Amino acid sequence: MNQSIGVHLQAFFKDPKEVAALLPTSSAVVERIASKVDPEKAGLIVEYGPGSGVLTRRLLERLPSEGRLVVIEANADLATGLRARIDDPRLTVVRDSAQRVLDILEGEELGLADYVLSGIPFFWFDPETALGIVADTHAVLTDGGSFVTYQMFYQARRFLRTHLDRCFSEVRCDIDLRNLPPYRICEAVK
Repeated sequence: MNQSIGVHLQAFFKDPKEVAALLPTSSAVVERIASKVDPEKAGLIVEYGPGSGVLTRRLLERLPSEGRLVVIEANADLATGLRARIDDPRLTVVRDSAQRVLDILEGEELGLADYVLSGIPFFWFDPETALGIVADTHAVLTDGGSFVTYQMFYQARRFLRTHLDRCFSEVRCDIDLRNLPPYRICEAVK
């Protein structure tokens, strides 16, 4: 069994609400999400909910040598696994919640992000918490920066209507069926 799948399954069965998806994101969807990151503009990338790191690895491949990637993972086992499996000086793994992104970036003294990518299950959060994360994400982005979120398509519709449209003026979404379950991928530009 692929190591990423094994780690992901263990974390899912230990805490399905925190991990949300039974399997890591498919390679086709990872490539589609990563393609939204322009390496020429990627000085700082933040990733919420990297899980077993399938997207993290691809983002590091696209990241310039002087760039930084900060991943925020709430699940202790997944955060520990990421630190153990990915050795890259551009990567900072933070075991915390996306709710604290403002404090995390301030603590790391990194400035504003060019991209924030998120696989966290917003549908598990109460509306106030979800909106708070989206608003804080908007606050940590540079002008023209992008928030790219991918979620199970049947859960993402409510999230899009109630949160992304409130904070971002430009939001584009579509569904990618090459994942189980299919994902709705949204890109919101500041």
